[in-house]
Amino acid sequence: MTSKRTNGEPRLSDLGEREIIRKLASEFPTGGFIPPGDDCGAIEIDERLILLSTDSKADDTHFPKGFTPFDKGWSIAAANLSDVAAMGGIPLGFLIAYGLPRDTPFSVLHDIEAGIDSCLADHSVQIIKADTKENKVLTLAGTAVGVVDKAEVLRRKGSRPGDAVCVTGSLGGSALGLRSLKEKLGIAAAEERFRRPTPRIKEGRMLAKSGVATSCMDISDGLSSSLHELMRASGNGFEIDADHLPLHPSLSESEIQGDDAIVLGLNSGDEYELLFTVRQEGLMGLRATFKAGENSGFAEIGRVIEKKAIVLMKGRSSEPLPDKGYEHFR
Repeated sequence: MTSKRTNGEPRLSDLGEREIIRKLASEFPTGGFIPPGDDCGAIEIDERLILLSTDSKADDTHFPKGFTPFDKGWSIAAANLSDVAAMGGIPLGFLIAYGLPRDTPFSVLHDIEAGIDSCLADHSVQIIKADTKENKVLTLAGTAVGVVDKAEVLRRKGSRPGDAVCVTGSLGGSALGLRSLKEKLGIAAAEERFRRPTPRIKEGRMLAKSGVATSCMDISDGLSSSLHELMRASGNGFEIDADHLPLHPSLSESEIQGDDAIVLGLNSGDEYELLFTVRQEGLMGLRATFKAGENSGFAEIGRVIEKKAIVLMKGRSSEPLPDKGYEHFR
């Protein structure tokens, strides 16, 4: 049944990606084990969940000038694997659909697939299906398949007041890398961070097995945006300490300091780090677990509060933290 259209009908640009998803989910509920809103959908098989994530990227929207075909392939693979990591899953396979202009040189397609394969190989994953179609703009649509025990799955919903707020790795390097590419600044470390994000599969598995993580999601659109998503999922707020943000070394090397560095750290997209909350009594044990293995480490950046608000602490002062991460259609 089609709905009536009126002159006052909102356009996608009026809604933004997140409101679009919420509206569709409320009208067309899915039959998956996990309701819409988490990083992956899931199918229940006995005591395990098959995790499914899909994402697409296009030349005129996602890839800046200076991005090679190999970079583009790596990017679409990393984005999907990161969703599996955010649920604590083990990736099993990857599917890719190519939309390609008809005059695309074969070498471009070859190098895109080489980029995908290289990112997947770091996590012992292979392409299990590919499809090619003619399209006006080069478009990559990927799907990652993973698995996790139901008892271990990480969700966006679940944080409780008093929990510690933590993040893996470092932040801000991806945004600086994008700026460096666009403005030809030659900041190699930042550009490498942007070109080769690492899906935190190991870290996600460590969180899943620890039993002390109460919520988790990946940072694809910026830390500020991800905090607002977690707040919507659990109904709790957050108090974030700006001094504790783990900033990428390229920021200080480029003499970006103070508030400028904090802004990059809070709003940098395509980071693919994990934002998660942890019960306070489990924090020390989790630190020991991370310290004992090869991983990115994590930083405690704040705490969960009962009030539904996100507060940024700067020394003795505080201010509301707005959602300034990237959002499609805005």
